[in-house]
Amino acid sequence: MNGKLALTFPYLCALLVVGMIAWEHLPLGMTRHANQNAVVAAESTVRAQTDPVCHMTVGGSLSAAYASANYFFCTERCRDLFLASPEEYVTDACVVCRTQGIFTPLTRDAYPTATWQGKSYGFCTEAHRAAFRSDPSGYFMHTMWGIPGWLYYVSIAFVLIVSFVVFERRSSNAQDSSTANNLPGVRAQRLSRPRVNLLNRNGLRGALMHPATRFALRAAMVAMFVFIVAAGLFGNQLPSKNIAPLLTWTVWWGGLIVLILYAGPAWCYVCPWDAISDWAEGMRLWGRKREGLSLGLKWPKALRSIWPATIMLIFFTWLELGFGVTLSPRATAWLALTILGMAFVCAFLFEKRAFCRYACLVGRIIGLYSLFAPVEVRTKDPQACSTCGTQSCYKGNSQGEACPTGQYLPGMEQNTNCLNCMECLKSCEKGNVALQLRPWGEDLVAHHRPRADEAFLAILMLSLTGFHGLTMTGNWQRMTDWFVAATGVDQITAFSAGMLALMIGPGLIYALLVALSRWLARERVHGYKAYFIRYAYALLPIAIFYHIAHNSEHLLMEGQKVLTLVSDPFGWEWNLFGTTDWTLPPLVSLPSLWLIQVFLVMVGHVYSLWVARHVAGSFFSGGKGAIRSQVPMLAAMILFSVLSLWLLKQPMQMRASVM
Repeated sequence: MNGKLALTFPYLCALLVVGMIAWEHLPLGMTRHANQNAVVAAESTVRAQTDPVCHMTVGGSLSAAYASANYFFCTERCRDLFLASPEEYVTDACVVCRTQGIFTPLTRDAYPTATWQGKSYGFCTEAHRAAFRSDPSGYFMHTMWGIPGWLYYVSIAFVLIVSFVVFERRSSNAQDSSTANNLPGVRAQRLSRPRVNLLNRNGLRGALMHPATRFALRAAMVAMFVFIVAAGLFGNQLPSKNIAPLLTWTVWWGGLIVLILYAGPAWCYVCPWDAISDWAEGMRLWGRKREGLSLGLKWPKALRSIWPATIMLIFFTWLELGFGVTLSPRATAWLALTILGMAFVCAFLFEKRAFCRYACLVGRIIGLYSLFAPVEVRTKDPQACSTCGTQSCYKGNSQGEACPTGQYLPGMEQNTNCLNCMECLKSCEKGNVALQLRPWGEDLVAHHRPRADEAFLAILMLSLTGFHGLTMTGNWQRMTDWFVAATGVDQITAFSAGMLALMIGPGLIYALLVALSRWLARERVHGYKAYFIRYAYALLPIAIFYHIAHNSEHLLMEGQKVLTLVSDPFGWEWNLFGTTDWTLPPLVSLPSLWLIQVFLVMVGHVYSLWVARHVAGSFFSGGKGAIRSQVPMLAAMILFSVLSLWLLKQPMQMRASVM
C-alpha cells in the first residue's frame, strides 16, 4: 500500500461503512421496500413493528400475513420460521415454556398470571409463574441472528487466500525486506510516510491553545456523566425505561472504540473522571494549575506498569458480565462513581496523572489501541528540540502545565501514554508541536521498546472481547449449565471458571505458536520472551476490529433507542420531546450489518498480517529465518480471525428489556 493510499485508507473504510448505512435510508435505497413500508405506515399496532419470532424491532422490509394481520420480520429466516408454524408465535402460551423450546398454549379459562411492564402474561403452572417473577427480563431474550453460513464460509476462504498471498509475497522478497528492516535509517524511512499536520490550520491551533476550549468540552462531558449517574441512581430500575444503561454500554462504550480508531486518545482530552478530579485537586476550572491539594507522592515503583489497570479490567469484566451490571441502571451508576473515586484518591495522593498512566482501565485500553490510531502528537522538527534548553514541553511553564504523564516529547515515539491534553502545545516556546494524521498502525511497526505488560494486555483484549461475545450466545449458557450439573457448583462459580479458562486458553495457544515459530526459525539471536512480546502487538488489529464489529451490533441495532428514552430518561412517565411512544427500527438491516461486520474483521486480519511481517523482518538478518518463523504466526492470525467470524456467526441472545 503506497503512502497516500495508506493515509487515506482509514477514511475510505469509514466512508464505505457510512455509505452502507445511508443507502438504506435514502429514497433510492428504500424504493425496494416501498410497498412494505406503506403497509407499516398503515398499521398502528406494536405487533406490526416487532418481529414475532426474535422480538426485534424492524422497519418493515419483510412481511407475511396470517389471520387477517400483517407481521414483519428482520430476515427471511425469521419469516420462514413463522410461516412453518404461525400459531406458535401468535397464540397466547406459557412464557417460561417458550424459553425451553416448548409450545404450551393457554387454552383453559383460568391460569396463573403475572404482570410485567404493564402487560399480563399467563403460565401453565404456579412454578413457572414463580420462575418468571424471579427474573422477568430473562424470559424476553432477543435473538440477533449471526452472519449466515454462506457468508461465514466465504469469509474464511477470503482469510485463507489473503493470508497465503501475503505469505507468498513475503517469501518472494524476504531477503530484501528482512535485510532492510535491520539497516540503519530504516526507521527514518518508515516514518517519512505521509503525515498531515492538523495544526497548520490556524483555527484549530488557536482553539486548542485557548483554555476555554477544553473547559467547555470537559464541562459538557461532566454534565453528561452527572446525568447518567442521576438516572442510574434515582430513575426507574427497569433497563428498558432508564437511559443510563443504553447511554453507557451501547452508545458510549460502542462509540469509544470507534473514536479510538480514528482519533486515538481523544477521549482523554474530555474525560469526566479526570476533569472532576483535576478541578477539585487543582482548585480551578480552567487555565494552568498554580498549586494544588495533592500530596505529590511518587507512584509505587513496583506498580509502574499497566498491570494495575489490567487487573482492574479483569475484575470489572467479571462484575459486568457475571452480575449483569449492563442491565442494572443503579449498578452502572455505582460503577461509574467507583472509577471516579479511584481517580480522586490518586489525584490527591500522587503526582501528575498517576491514575491515568497506570490504573485507569479505560485509559490503558485507549493507550494500547491508540498504537494503531491514525493520530499522533509529535515534534515537527527534532533538530529544533536539540537546541532547546528549557524542556518546557516536559516541565511546563507559565503558558502550559508539565506533561501529566511524564512524556518527553522529543523522545516520544508512540501513543501509549499520551493523553492528547495538548499542554505541550501551549508550553512549547518554539511552536514545534504537531498534531498529525498518519496511516493506521504506524506505532506497531516502529522499533519502539516493546513491553511485557502491553503484550499481555494485547492478548487479554483479544481474549476478553471474544469472551464478551461468547457470553451472549446460547453456547455459553449450555457450557455453564453443563459445568454446574457436572460439578455441583453455583452459576457464578461456573461463570468464573469459564471466564478464567477463556482468558488463559487463547494465551496458551499463542504461547505455543510463538515457541514453534522460534524453533522453526533456527536462529537464536533473540530469546523466547522477545518473540512472545513483539509478536503480541500483531494481534492488536484483530482484537480492535473484532471489538468494533461486535459493538457495531449494539450501536447500530440499539443506539437509535436513545431518541425514545431521551424524552423520559428517568422512566418517570415523562414525554419531554414527544418521542416516548416512538418505535424505531434499527439503523441498518441485519444483512447490511453482517456485511459491515465481516468487512471489519477482514481489515483487522490484513493489518495483523502486515504487522507480523514487519516483526519477522525486524528479528532476522536473512530471509529464510523470517519465512520459517512466519508459518506458525500465520496460523495464529488465521485462527484468531476465523474465531472472530465464528463468534459473529452465533445467534446473540440479548434481553428484550434493553432492546
